[in-house]
Amino acid sequence: MICEICGGRASRLRRVVVEGSVMSVCPECFNTLTKKIPVEEGFPESVNRPLLKAKKTVAKLPAPKPVEKKAVKTESSFEMELVENYRDLIKNRMRELGWSEEELGARTGLKVSLIRKIEAGRIVPSIPDTRKMEDVLKIKLLKPGSTGKEHIPVKHVAKPLSSITLGDVLREESSSKE
Repeated sequence: MICEICGGRASRLRRVVVEGSVMSVCPECFNTLTKKIPVEEGFPESVNRPLLKAKKTVAKLPAPKPVEKKAVKTESSFEMELVENYRDLIKNRMRELGWSEEELGARTGLKVSLIRKIEAGRIVPSIPDTRKMEDVLKIKLLKPGSTGKEHIPVKHVAKPLSSITLGDVLREESSSKE
């Protein structure tokens, strides 16, 4: 037999009332319950009353107004491409200013781990993040793109053979929903 709380198998289950519901639980779960009301003893008055009373009506809140999404200019983003030596430019400018990755992260609003991945060349920065670094570091990282070359992506793109974690994927999905 299987316990309805922990899912473990037990040779003997006890039927108890948990939050107003009758459940079959193993002896271990029974011992951990704070309010132990075995079904054999019957339902106490405190358990029956809320179930027998009429439900209170709750005033419905008005439906939230739909939020208008701002139009994002993507045409200009596809016309720009990242300069080839962007990693060296970022590192050299940070060295000139005496900044660490933490300092650049605080000034741009980017995570330190992202800055480290960009510096190491494991991730190609997105256009918005590249522009943030350009503004803070006062350097040019984007140049007008040519038709034959690849343009900079709107999202971060991991380089081949990089180690992408599940957390990276979830953060990317949550940021794209915003």
